[in-house]
Amino acid sequence: MADFPTIFDWLARAEPLRGYPAAYLVLALAAMVVAVGDWRAALLALMGQYLVAGLLFVDVLDPRLAVVKVLVGLFICLMLYITARQVSWGRLPPDVTPAEVAHWRSGRRVKVGRWQLPLAWLLRLGLTLGVVWLVLAVAGRPSYQLPAVPGHVNLAIYALCGLGLLGMALTTEPLPAGMGLLLFMTGFELFFNTLEQSVAMLAMLAVVQMGLTLAIAYLTQLWAHSRFVLPVLLEE
Repeated sequence: MADFPTIFDWLARAEPLRGYPAAYLVLALAAMVVAVGDWRAALLALMGQYLVAGLLFVDVLDPRLAVVKVLVGLFICLMLYITARQVSWGRLPPDVTPAEVAHWRSGRRVKVGRWQLPLAWLLRLGLTLGVVWLVLAVAGRPSYQLPAVPGHVNLAIYALCGLGLLGMALTTEPLPAGMGLLLFMTGFELFFNTLEQSVAMLAMLAVVQMGLTLAIAYLTQLWAHSRFVLPVLLEE
């Protein structure tokens, strides 16, 4: 019976993705988390971001500690998945009347070819692409190089922090905004772990991430309740 692959075996297989490929992939996945309007696609991109970010944490941490970062990220995605399922992925309930649907989905749309695209989504996409361009322009300049940080990790830190802040600013829905906050936290941890690599700090940051996820889950449940249940009670 073949031995189960170790952490170092998996790292050897992922060697082509190490360095700048991983940083660019994290940038693309973080942009997807912010730009897409569908919670399912955003959560899938967030999970991919945690997996790829593990390759960046390996460059600043012991591989065995970097795996802990990945496992915490996957558990966070599981908690968000359960929460999103409980609130039907932010969709309107099936018993909502057509008039109520029109009220909730009101907003200008722009015709692009055969499609009628929401103006708000086009604005979100444009701002995301603008931040991506800014990150690529700034991260490559020596004057903006963070101290004691490898070049590709520097790029990922700027990408995660910049897109995370944008994700929090673009929506009032707790779950998408929470995913933006988690992106920012991943970028912060990448920078902080280049300076402090103790197990105690690793555990503390993991606890902070889990606490934030619980808060996001609670606020999402509260948001769904106030959006769909309270208006009905007030009408009655």
